[in-house]
Amino acid sequence: MRALPNSLKVLLGRGLLAIALLFSQQQAALHWLSHAVEATQAKASKTAPATDHCDECLALAGIGSAPPSTAAALPLTTAQHALVAPPPLAISPGLLRLGFHSRAPPILG
Repeated sequence: MRALPNSLKVLLGRGLLAIALLFSQQQAALHWLSHAVEATQAKASKTAPATDHCDECLALAGIGSAPPSTAAALPLTTAQHALVAPPPLAISPGLLRLGFHSRAPPILG
């Protein structure tokens, strides 16, 4: 069996990731719906609904907070150019001095 080219491996990996995300979001929605049905039945029978969360709620919590499908709308502003006067040239007759002395990094400890 031949090895797959890298571009095909990347495409296959991204496709499988998209499918896994789709099915996990569906599972999170169905699980939430099961809790909603339980709460509705408890309300109809006038009993207290269960307030504790199951392990699956904890596992699916990160999937339920996935990023939105649309990008956030940013306000558009018009850019304007500002004229900046160049600083006056000052000629320094002094000698060249180094602003630092080359050395090894400090020892932390």
